[in-house]
Amino acid sequence: MTKVAELNWVEPPAPDPDMVTASRRHLTSEYASGVERLFWELEKRPMPDLGAIGAVVSAHEAGQPVDALSVGAALVLLQSMRLELDSLEASVFDAAASGGLNFESVAAVLDLPDADAAQARGDYLRSRREMTRAAAQLGSALETREARSAAAARAAAQAGRRADDAAIRAASAARRRDELRQAQRGSRGRGANPERAAIAASEAKIQASEAAERVAAGLLRAAAALDQCAARYEEWRGSTNDPKLRQLAEEYTSAARRYREIASRYRDISGSYKEPSR
Repeated sequence: MTKVAELNWVEPPAPDPDMVTASRRHLTSEYASGVERLFWELEKRPMPDLGAIGAVVSAHEAGQPVDALSVGAALVLLQSMRLELDSLEASVFDAAASGGLNFESVAAVLDLPDADAAQARGDYLRSRREMTRAAAQLGSALETREARSAAAARAAAQAGRRADDAAIRAASAARRRDELRQAQRGSRGRGANPERAAIAASEAKIQASEAAERVAAGLLRAAAALDQCAARYEEWRGSTNDPKLRQLAEEYTSAARRYREIASRYRDISGSYKEPSR
């Protein structure tokens, strides 16, 4: 058995939580495919760390060029995973001690030379676990931000999809209105019932007006969700003064303003379908 000391092993420190997050984002944007690509595009959900690292290795083995940024991101995620695994093993050592399993028994299970070696490994793993906990505390605020931002983005996307669906229905109702209007004109020369045709055309106008109102309402809901995103980014920027957060807040605010402008146009369309007051 080769001892770690004989290899002059230097254990790297716990990676910065921001670096871990950036590494996940980079590898997901570069290598995600299928369902994982869909989750990334819609919800900014990154790939599992093991899958992201495996994608880099698979690309290399397939003869594809792998840039230094991807290699560095994979190494960061590997170190993060190694810390998590060591922390888990430290907890197993704790469970062994609580269950009355002495270091001689642990050494026998792990094929270590003696109880001192098993105890030294337990001490090493506990120190690694403390590193993991410290990194987790630093990253908890960032993870909370990411979760809130993703939730707001999902709400905005959902509202936008509802608005798109309503727009399709509005267009369909408008086509139906035009068809009925043409049918009404044609029926006047064929002895058809003009009153019934007029009623049908009026109903089509009402349907088109209601569809346009639903489009406007969906766009306004999407704008409200985007405003919430902007407000959260402004709140976080107040504590960090990060220019990137300010840029994101401005982008969300601008998008919300455009949604409201489009909603106003659909409201105008809705009004044009309504019967004039007599």
